[in-house]
Amino acid sequence: MGIYNCEKTLAESIQSIQNQTYPEWELIMCDDGSIDRTMEVAQGFVNEDARIKLIKNGQNVGLAKTLNHCLEYCTGDFIMRHDGDDIMLDQRMEKQVNYMGAHDCDACGTGVYLFDQDGVWGTRQLVENPTKETMIMGAPFIHPTVIMKRQKLIEAGGYSDNEATRQRLEDYDLWLKFYEKGYVLRNIQEPLLYFREDKNSYQRKSRRFRLTETKTRLGACRRLNIPYSKRIFALKPLLIMLVPKSSLRKFHIWNSNQASLPAELTKFNKGQR
Repeated sequence: MGIYNCEKTLAESIQSIQNQTYPEWELIMCDDGSIDRTMEVAQGFVNEDARIKLIKNGQNVGLAKTLNHCLEYCTGDFIMRHDGDDIMLDQRMEKQVNYMGAHDCDACGTGVYLFDQDGVWGTRQLVENPTKETMIMGAPFIHPTVIMKRQKLIEAGGYSDNEATRQRLEDYDLWLKFYEKGYVLRNIQEPLLYFREDKNSYQRKSRRFRLTETKTRLGACRRLNIPYSKRIFALKPLLIMLVPKSSLRKFHIWNSNQASLPAELTKFNKGQR
C-alpha cells in the first residue's frame, strides 16, 4: 500500500484489512513523503499489530516507485493491492485467494462499490475474462482490487517508471507487460471493495492526461499486435475531450449503475459505517 497525505481515511482503510476473514496476511505500507499526520496514524497500527510494516521514501517519488519499494519487503506468494482511502469488504482476501487457487490465472480483480462523503452512489464491474484487446478501450482491472502472483509480478519487472506511469497510468503499463508475457487475467463478478471516487472525478482529468492516455493506448496496440482496424477505438480519450463536462458527468453516473445498488448500501456513509 502506497500512502500519501491520507490521514483522514487511513485508519478505516487499515481496519478493513484487520477485519478480513482470511488471517494470513502482511501489510506493507510505504509513505511517499506525506506532509500531514499519515505517518503518525500508520505508526500507531504498526505498534499494535506485528503483521503491519511501515517504510518511507526519502522523497516523493510517485506511486509506481512506491509500490516497487513495498514489493522489496513482501514475503507472501500473492501481492494484493489496496489504497489508503479505500475499504475492503470482510471476505475480499478469502474470496480472491480461493479464486486464484481454483482458477488458472496469474492475476485477479473484482468489482467495486463507488462511494464518497455521502455514501455509496454506484458500482463498477469489468468483464470476467479480459483479453489483450481489452487494452484498446481501457484497463482490464480496477487497480486497487487486484491480487497477483508475486513471482509473476517480479518476472514482469514490477511497475515501470516512465512518462505514462508518472501520470498515474502505472497500472495500465503493468497489465500491458502482463499480456506481453502471456499471463492470464480474470475478474471476479462481484464487488469486494469500496472504492473512493466522487461523481466529478472523471471530468477532472486534464488535457495532458488524455493525450498521454491516448498515446499509451496506441503504443499498447502496437506492442500487442492489435489489428489496425481496431486501433481507432484507442482514440476514445481524445473524443472525451470534446464532450461537455456536464454531459460527461451524467454519463459517468449513469454508467456506474446506481439503480441496481442493494438498498442497504445506500446507508454506507460516515454516520453508519
